[in-house]
Amino acid sequence: MYWNVERCLSPAADRDGDRVDDACEHELAAAFAPELVFDERECGWDASVPGGRVGGGYLYALQREPRSGGVRIAYLPAYYRDCGWRLPACRLTWWLCDGHAGDSELIVVDAAYDSAAGRWRTVRVFLSAHCHGRSDGRCRWYAGRDLERFRWAGDVQHGAPVVWVAHGKHGGYPSREACGSGHWSYDGCNGNRARRRFPVVSMRQNIGSRARPFPHGKGADCVGPEEAGWGSAQVRAGTTECFWDPRARFRGWQGGEDEGATGYGRYLREVAGF
Repeated sequence: MYWNVERCLSPAADRDGDRVDDACEHELAAAFAPELVFDERECGWDASVPGGRVGGGYLYALQREPRSGGVRIAYLPAYYRDCGWRLPACRLTWWLCDGHAGDSELIVVDAAYDSAAGRWRTVRVFLSAHCHGRSDGRCRWYAGRDLERFRWAGDVQHGAPVVWVAHGKHGGYPSREACGSGHWSYDGCNGNRARRRFPVVSMRQNIGSRARPFPHGKGADCVGPEEAGWGSAQVRAGTTECFWDPRARFRGWQGGEDEGATGYGRYLREVAGF
């Protein structure tokens, strides 16, 4: 990779004021973008994009990570909809199984520069699995020996992690087996066949920093799907989402009065330390 740690952390351009070069942010976000394993039969599948994927906004944020001397990359799939569980047990506990507008699952990769190898490496991974919502403890960081639970995109060890995305509910897991036992076995990945890299194709996907959010020219901390360039038939025109506001819920650009999901502002502050 063109960017070593000295070049990356000595920015020539830094619109969001996070002391990381903007171009390096984008290249690192693309390099470590997780490979997501989906079930394309679920209700949120978006066939309008090439190859198809679960419908979502797919944004990212990046900052320095003092522990490793590298960077922390937060990947925000910003799924348009939580499809709920469809299980026999839900006949009795339907209020726990219903879906809702917006699904704010999160993946975080800590990457550090290995000067001996001349490459960046993943040193920690965070996967959300229903954090702040009756989680069974799978909303957690993976580091050290725990990273052996992952496979890696393109078989590049400690590169971009492969993440299994639970059918309908989208919790993230390091393997099919972990997914199948997730959330007291309510989650499942048995039908997951579609592998898609988290799409990082434009610097406009970078939501900036808490001090300087969304450096797209408007300076606001809220964004609509049309502004970011990834509008979809699955979202409602004119709606906005506020990713840095810890009080805002996430409704997947659906509009209406649906309560939505835990806001990304809370995730970014309490979990990722942004």
